[in-house]
Amino acid sequence: MGRASLFQNFRYYGAYQLLAVVLVILMSSIGAFFHFLLDHEISIVEAWLHNNHWEILIGAKVLSLFFLNRWFKMRLYQMKSLRVLIRELVRWPEPKALVVAVFSLVSYLSLAGTSFVGQNLGYWYYHLTAFLGLCFYFGIEFVVIAYLQDFLTAEDSPSGPELIVGYTAIFTGAFRLSVPNYYDLIPYIVFCFSTLLVLSGRGFRSWSNVVCFLVLFVAPMGAFFGLDPVWGEDFSPFALRTRLALPFLSAIWVVSFFYYKYRDRLIFGARKFVR
Repeated sequence: MGRASLFQNFRYYGAYQLLAVVLVILMSSIGAFFHFLLDHEISIVEAWLHNNHWEILIGAKVLSLFFLNRWFKMRLYQMKSLRVLIRELVRWPEPKALVVAVFSLVSYLSLAGTSFVGQNLGYWYYHLTAFLGLCFYFGIEFVVIAYLQDFLTAEDSPSGPELIVGYTAIFTGAFRLSVPNYYDLIPYIVFCFSTLLVLSGRGFRSWSNVVCFLVLFVAPMGAFFGLDPVWGEDFSPFALRTRLALPFLSAIWVVSFFYYKYRDRLIFGARKFVR
């Protein structure tokens, strides 16, 4: 990928993220403004912002995607709809993507340990909101990246390491600006997003692998085990005894990466050796 194309990808992706951050701030400010008009105490305003932050985040992401879509439609005569993108990119996930998702889940829970929080069982609405919120929050990113690949990148261009690093850096910066880091989950968020980028395969086109990892690892860990960047362990029925440090996350990522990238070669080599 040329430097000009790379810069364009980062520029448009950065603009999308910046607009999403601005919309989060704007929507939060409007909500707080009306609460203050009703003479609500600051504690009530803070509770409202906290309890409704997932809705604000997803609303901002959807609006930012809509405006980016409008911008591209003004510049292009023909543009794929979201329905066409889904039809092209959603297929049955690869078995190795399923293995990576299960391996990440089992590894994290085994290393961190869990404890049961019975009083949070009744918060089913928050469990569902966190589950869907995490799926949409990360999933919308791949709609944007798919558009960028279609408009700015040569067909079937590989998802090189420079794109993975650049997208991860921009996403992490926007996340830090729009979500208060109360729970110190930045390393975990980087782990999740970079893993999703790798699983999305050549040209970031394997959406089914992305959905598989979101549904089997990212969303359950957030909704049920307290790795929710917005609510933490406030509503989750299970809590982790320890938070995995960066070295443990890196080890899980490296094992998953090598398995996903080189599994077929290793199996082929083993069969050849046996013969």
